[in-house]
Amino acid sequence: MMWACTFVTTKPGVPSHPSTAPVHEEQLIEAARRGDQQAFARLMGTYKHMVFTVCSRVLRNREEAEEATQDSFVKAYRNLGGYSGGSRFSTWLYSIAYRTALSALRARRGGSVNLDEVPEQVVAAPMTGAGKDQDLRLVVEGMLARLPAGDAALLTLFYLQDRTVEEIVTITGLSVSNVKVKLHRARQRMLEQMQGHWKQEAWTLIND
Repeated sequence: MMWACTFVTTKPGVPSHPSTAPVHEEQLIEAARRGDQQAFARLMGTYKHMVFTVCSRVLRNREEAEEATQDSFVKAYRNLGGYSGGSRFSTWLYSIAYRTALSALRARRGGSVNLDEVPEQVVAAPMTGAGKDQDLRLVVEGMLARLPAGDAALLTLFYLQDRTVEEIVTITGLSVSNVKVKLHRARQRMLEQMQGHWKQEAWTLIND
């Protein structure tokens, strides 16, 4: 089976196949397990933006992130029987996406990957918002793009997608202590980026 993922017309958290009556996620998962591709397409509509964002943080390349997103959903569909419900469906799905993106990164680099050594590139992962909120989001996007891929991925999961430390452990396969250390380090790097940004903003205002 194959589904077409698009990344510009659907807002995060909004299904691309709306229904006239509300359907609980558990019902969609159960229907998808029985082979209902429309039910799984609705799950895709809910999570495709967030899965794409996770893949983007790791791969730093839009085309590769789109391909990894598609691959993640194919893997998720094929392995729905393995989802026990012990964690949130989104956590299970993000784990597949994170590891799929890592596999793609390893394939690109021809072997093992230390995410902290990934070159800094521009991330093509748009976020929604308006006015000052949009301006702030753009600043955050730019800062995340300048952080090492591993730090950016963890901050995205923790702050932008509200994952707990325990969920990040499930998603990434890292230990609790490792996640906490990496989050602390990533926060420090983010704060340094923010301080530099606001100092530059103040300097610009003073000298205008």
